[in-house]
Amino acid sequence: MKRIFTLLLVTAMTVGIMTAQNETIDLNGVFQGKYMFERVNGLSWQPGTDNYALIDDGSIKLVNAKNGKESIFLSEKNLGENGVTKLRSFQWVNANTIYIPRNNTTLTYDGKTVTVYKFDKVNWDDVIDQSIKNKVFVIKNNDGVFVQTPLNNYSPILLCPDTGKNIVFGESVHRSEWGINEGQYISPKGNYIAFYRMDESMVEDYPLVNTTTPIATVENMKYPMAGRTSHQVKVGIFDVVKSAQADKPVYHYINTDLSDGEFLTNVTFSPDEKYLYISHLNREQNHSKLIRYDLQTGNKVKVLIEERDSRYVEPSDRMIFLKNNNFLWISETDGWRHLYLYDGEGRQIRKLTEGRYDLVDVIGLDTKEQFVYFTIAPTEKPVNQYVCKSSLKDGKVTRIAATDGTHTPIFNESKNYFIDYFTNVSTPRVISVVNNQGKTMKELKNCKNPYADCALGTTKIFPILNKEGDSLWCRLITPPNMDPTKKHPCLIYVYGGPHSQLVTNSFMSGGVFLEYMAEQGYVVFTLDNRGTQNRGADFEKCIHRNLGVKEVEDQMCGVEYLKKLPYVDAERIGLDGWSYGGFMTLSLITEHPEAFRAASCGGPVVNWAWYEVMYGERYMDTPQENPDGYEHANIIPKIKNVKCPLLVMHGCQDHTVVWQHTLELMRQAVTDGIEIEYFPYTAHDHNVMGVERVHLWNKLLRFHNQNLKGEL
Repeated sequence: MKRIFTLLLVTAMTVGIMTAQNETIDLNGVFQGKYMFERVNGLSWQPGTDNYALIDDGSIKLVNAKNGKESIFLSEKNLGENGVTKLRSFQWVNANTIYIPRNNTTLTYDGKTVTVYKFDKVNWDDVIDQSIKNKVFVIKNNDGVFVQTPLNNYSPILLCPDTGKNIVFGESVHRSEWGINEGQYISPKGNYIAFYRMDESMVEDYPLVNTTTPIATVENMKYPMAGRTSHQVKVGIFDVVKSAQADKPVYHYINTDLSDGEFLTNVTFSPDEKYLYISHLNREQNHSKLIRYDLQTGNKVKVLIEERDSRYVEPSDRMIFLKNNNFLWISETDGWRHLYLYDGEGRQIRKLTEGRYDLVDVIGLDTKEQFVYFTIAPTEKPVNQYVCKSSLKDGKVTRIAATDGTHTPIFNESKNYFIDYFTNVSTPRVISVVNNQGKTMKELKNCKNPYADCALGTTKIFPILNKEGDSLWCRLITPPNMDPTKKHPCLIYVYGGPHSQLVTNSFMSGGVFLEYMAEQGYVVFTLDNRGTQNRGADFEKCIHRNLGVKEVEDQMCGVEYLKKLPYVDAERIGLDGWSYGGFMTLSLITEHPEAFRAASCGGPVVNWAWYEVMYGERYMDTPQENPDGYEHANIIPKIKNVKCPLLVMHGCQDHTVVWQHTLELMRQAVTDGIEIEYFPYTAHDHNVMGVERVHLWNKLLRFHNQNLKGEL
C-alpha cells in the first residue's frame, strides 16, 4: 500500500508578499472601497472592429489593436453637451451606439452628429424587471421589428398570458442547474424569443418565516426535495413580428415529451431560425439527448446526440453553429471535458481537443471559422488557466497565453485580439492586449497591489498525493514574519464539492478573510479533494452515491501533511466551511473527532434527503435508490461524536440549504448532550453578504481565537 501522502516539492509555487507590514487588513474597509483593484474604465471592444475602447480624461477613446492608432469616439465635450458627465462605464449597442446605464441614455454617433435617446417615458429599472417578469419591449422602426435596446418607438407586449398560481415565466428553471442562468433566449435575427414556463404547482410548499412582522408570517417557496415530486417545464416560442403586428402575444409551445427527459437545457436557435435545439436530461441524470425541433410547428424532428454515463451526465453548454450548419459540442464522453465537431445531422466529424485536461470555457469561433478559442486547466498544473485555440481542419491545439497563472480573456468579434486579465499568486492583475498568436500588443495596466500597506503572509501552492496516488492541490498561507521554530495554530478552510476549485494560481485566491486570519497568526490551509472540478470526470464523479467518503479521506491526507510541518501545532487544528463545506466540516469532526480542536460551519447540508432534486439526486440518486449512501452521509446520528467546540451558523431565509438542516441538528445535539454554539442570521439567505459579512468574520475570529489560541 502506498503511503498516505507525499509532498511534491518540485512543482510547488511560493510567493512571499514583502510589504511595509504596518497595517492589518481593515475588514470594514473591504466593503468601503479601501482595497479596490485598479481597472481601465470602459475597456471593451467596439463591435465588428479591431478597436478597443477606454475612457480617458472623460472621453471615449478608440485604439486600434494592430497599429496602436488612437481616435476619439465621443469627446468629453460631446458627452457633456448631451447630458453625460463623469462617465465611468458604458455598453456597446452596435459599432456606432452606446448605452449609458447611469443616465438611462443611448448615444449614436455617425462620425458627424450625435443622436440622443433618453428613456424618460418609463422607469428603466421597471422595464428591466418587467422584461424578466413576462413582458417584452418590442421596437418598431422602418426596417422591421426587432428586440434590442429601444432607439425609437416601443410598446410592452406580454410575453405569454398562460399564467397562473405557481407558474414561472421567462426566468431560469431547474434551480439554475446545467448552465441555466436566464429564462429568455432571443433568436439570431431577433424574430423569436424562446422562454421557459415552469409549473411548480405540484411541488410541496416549504415555509420560510418572516419575523419582521408584528406577528411572524409564513412565506412559502416551492422546494422539491430529493425523491419527491419535482416541477414541470416547457419551452415556448414568442413570435416577435406577429406579436408586434397584432399588438398582442403570439406564441406556441415546443412539443417536448417527458420520455425524452424532463430537464430541459441548452436552448439554442439554428442560425436560420428554422429549428430549436434542446438538451433533455432524465430524472436520473444519466442519459441526455440533444433534440432538434421544428420552430414553427414545435414538433420533434430528430435526436442528434445521445450520451449515457453510469454516474451522471451534465449537458451544460450550448452548441456553437458554423455557417455550413456544422456545430461544436462539448462532452465528457472520453472522461475529460473536450470539444467535438459535428455535422448538421449529428454525425461526429472530428475531435477538436485531446488529452488529459479539461476545457474550462469555450469562447467561440473566429469569423473565418478556422479556429475555435477556449481556456483550459492544464494537466501538469490544473491550478493554472491558459488560453488556447484549436484548428477546425485538423484539431491541432495551440496554447496562445500560457504563462503560469490565471488568464481571463475577452475577445473581439473577429477573434483577432483579446484583452487578457492575468493574475497569479504574486501578481495582483496585469491587463494586456494580445493577438491570436499570443503576442502582447500592449500592456495597458500593471495593477498595484491594493493591500501593499498590509502585512500579508506567504502563499504556497503545491500538490500532495492521496493513498490512491492522485495529486491533490493545496494552498498554504503562513503568517507574515512567521517564526518557523515556533508552533502555530492552523485553520483549514474546506469546501470540497463538485463544480468547485478553491486552489488556483491567482492573487489572494483564498479571499480576504483567509489572508486576515494569517495576519492573526494562523497557518491557513486549503485542499481540493476528489469530487472537485477541472481534473477530469473520474476525479470529480468518483464521489457519486457516496458523498463525504473520498472527500474526507483526501482532507485527512491534508491533515496528516500539516501535522508533519515543524511550525504547525498538531494539537491546534481548526476547520471552517460553508454549504458543502459545512457538510464536509461536520463529516470530518464526527468521523475524526480526535484530529480537530475547533470547527465552524455555516449553511451545512446535514441530511441529503432534505436537499433539492436537481443537485442532490445527480450526486446521490434518490433516498429510495441509495439508502446506504444517504445513511452514511447523514450527520444527525453522528453529531454525538463531536468532541471539539463547534460553531454553527445559518441564514434563516435560506432557499438553497433550508433552515431545517441545522434546526434538526440542534434538536439531536440537545438529545445527545452535545454543546454547540449556534447563531442564526435571520435576514440572510444562503450566505451572509454585504457589509454584514464583517459580523460573520468577527464571529469566526473570536471563536477560533478562543479555542485555538485560548484568548477570551
